[in-house]
Amino acid sequence: MILSTGWERNLKTKMMKHNNKWIHGTTNLVMPELPAGFMHNAGIFYLTLVLDKSVGDEVVLIIFDPTDFIFKLSAVVPFRFYTSSVAINTSNGPIFSFIFYVTNPGDERKAFAVYDKPIDISKPQSFEPWIKLAGQTHLHLLLLDKNYEVQGFYEFENSSVFNEALEIITQLDAGRIIDFKKAEQEYFNNYSLPNLYALVRNNDK
Repeated sequence: MILSTGWERNLKTKMMKHNNKWIHGTTNLVMPELPAGFMHNAGIFYLTLVLDKSVGDEVVLIIFDPTDFIFKLSAVVPFRFYTSSVAINTSNGPIFSFIFYVTNPGDERKAFAVYDKPIDISKPQSFEPWIKLAGQTHLHLLLLDKNYEVQGFYEFENSSVFNEALEIITQLDAGRIIDFKKAEQEYFNNYSLPNLYALVRNNDK
């Protein structure tokens, strides 16, 4: 098991729900200064931010895309955002990855955008943010363009997906990871985003 008994107790303690529901209506959010080198390539990221001083710190998901695709994504209506996960064996050990996707409003069976976020399960601190996110009542998602300007701000009720994902992580044997970077590269080589989307949609049925 990746988590010791102490970590399991810590997990349960942090699963107490933190109410971070947005109550301020439509707003124009301005991003604070980001850590140097935080984002260069398109993808999904997470960051601890204070969106509401009365709420305090929360983990926010960010889709960053320096191309014009971010404007197409922000124009999707209705914007349906889903979270899933996969656990895959490689020759260098197991890889756990969150899969995020936005469905095509014209055909819900198809994806408009897909993103993945592998986690190094050999380093417990790497999933600390996901424990915190799982403990929030709501998930907040920001779309950022190349100038780090907010092109979309969305709120979703937090489902049990992150809790279930964390339970899966506890069952994976981190001791089998020989080299995370090599395992991650093997995962990237063998699973395209369309492949991952088809896999999680089939599993989530």
